Amino acid sequence: MSARSQTGQTTAFVLGGAGNMGAIQLGMLRGLLERGLVPDLVVGCSVGALNGGAIASAPTLETLGRLEALWLDLSAKDVWPARPLVGAVQLLRQRPALNDNEGLRRVVERFLPNATFAELAVPFACVATSLTTGGERWFTEGPLAEAVLASSALPALLPPVVVDGEPLIDGATVNVVPLGRAIAMGATRVFVLQLKDLDATSPQPRRPLDVLLRAFAISRNFRFVHELATVPDDVEVHVLPSLSWARLRYDGFSRTAELMERSHATTARYLEDQGFRAGQG
Repeated sequence: MSARSQTGQTTAFVLGGAGNMGAIQLGMLRGLLERGLVPDLVVGCSVGALNGGAIASAPTLETLGRLEALWLDLSAKDVWPARPLVGAVQLLRQRPALNDNEGLRRVVERFLPNATFAELAVPFACVATSLTTGGERWFTEGPLAEAVLASSALPALLPPVVVDGEPLIDGATVNVVPLGRAIAMGATRVFVLQLKDLDATSPQPRRPLDVLLRAFAISRNFRFVHELATVPDDVEVHVLPSLSWARLRYDGFSRTAELMERSHATTARYLEDQGFRAGQG
């Protein structure tokens, strides 16, 4: 039974992007589903598009169990055919990315049991960024795999995905946590599954790298912070607490089980504090 049929609200799950930190969202999803909090619509970006498309196929604990098993089976070589040598020479090579996306395509096809948006149990939307216009490209229909690949095309590491003649890259470039889209689709209660807090980097940087990381964090989160501050009064928003992700490699999957467990515990505490009890659905 959906959250809308129980409460009269239209409940949305918004899943942000952050690569292999997407494992955190599985703990969040378990905490939500255990409390009968089921989405009427799902919106995702980047790895949030991957997890979001999977859970939109059937938002149940059974689906989540399958998704968890797939995540636990992932390794870096599944996504990156060869470990990239990130250096000036590599970045200047005459090619659009350090890797191809065939490994990620196979992962996406394993994660998504449905071939098209129309086959999903609940409405789903995911965002990519046009490399030509710099604007958003939203997907709500058609093939799922191509849309999720475009939303997850991490610049420089993975090649742009060409759809209808338009080269597309990671949606996080313009909309890492697409809260506004969920509200525009009619959500009156939103659970935000973000992966990188604005305060994840030190506000008092000591090194040039610290300044760069802080600047990137501010830029990445600026739109989300603005949308969060301007949510209409009649929309209820819950931003689920994320986890510290320091010292985790962008291409590492060795801590997936730990991230899921810690995130589940953190989400459960938050939801209990908000009055959402386990088994109430």
